[in-house]
Amino acid sequence: MIEFDGSRWTFEEIAPGEAHCHRVVEVVAAEHSDVQRVEVLETESYGRGLFLDGRIQHVAADEYLYSEALVHPAMTLLGGRAARVLCIGAGPGGAVRELLGYPGVGEVVQVEIDTTVLDVARRHLPGSAVATNAADPRFRLEVADALDYLARRGEPFDLVVNDLSEPFDGSPAARLFGAEALRLIRSRLRPGGVYASWAGSVGPRSSTMAARIAAEVRSVFPHAREYVLHPQSYGTVWLNVLGLTSPLDPLAPTPERIDAQLAGTLRAPTRFYDGITHHHMFLVPKDIRAALAERGGGSTPIGLGIKVRSAS
Repeated sequence: MIEFDGSRWTFEEIAPGEAHCHRVVEVVAAEHSDVQRVEVLETESYGRGLFLDGRIQHVAADEYLYSEALVHPAMTLLGGRAARVLCIGAGPGGAVRELLGYPGVGEVVQVEIDTTVLDVARRHLPGSAVATNAADPRFRLEVADALDYLARRGEPFDLVVNDLSEPFDGSPAARLFGAEALRLIRSRLRPGGVYASWAGSVGPRSSTMAARIAAEVRSVFPHAREYVLHPQSYGTVWLNVLGLTSPLDPLAPTPERIDAQLAGTLRAPTRFYDGITHHHMFLVPKDIRAALAERGGGSTPIGLGIKVRSAS
């Protein structure tokens, strides 16, 4: 955090010379795990949220937007049904909550390496999904390194959702975004299976990491599609990416068909996602398409060149 005008603010550099901040009303919790610094902060405009190593993960006012956008496009392509889903990371469980909203999902396995994140969420994020997810018999939590879990377990999945923190140099998430990890993930997908991941900021000066993540997905999966959203609490346009084992076209179903499918396969209505929103997200603007094409090549590791600046 930084001090400015008598107040405390979060500070996250999005691109060189560009940052996004939230005024902090209260530091609710601050702990160091073996993996990272875990904080729960009460922000003035967006409410209580989780921050890891000073970087925003989610805040109450628009967590639904991020979680719905990560899960529902993939589930739409799967017809609203999946026998088994793996969720990598996902801390407080928003993505898992969205998955369990489908009666057609048979089992959701969440693999989380940091128990401190889970414990802090249970104690200090009353609106988080950690407790309610645990009450669903279809849910199973594994405390483990995701790559170790995938290497020792041969169980197949219809969908793998990557909801890890940012893969900066030296972070525990860094190796989960590379080609080797993606090949392992692909090997655990059934035919017709889908991999869904966030990729990061795609502002005019901040698309390097997102382009590299998307390029890695394209290098491993036979088909891939990117889509965009704008979680305002992040202060930037955000990219997600799907890795597809079969040539599913996200724009093939009409908005009306998507809405009808959601009504028939989802237990409760969404706040953000519907058929029109689905099409809007996959119609990626020209400048972002150009940035992905320009910066997605090369062999530079995902985390290099991405600056992290957070004062506490």
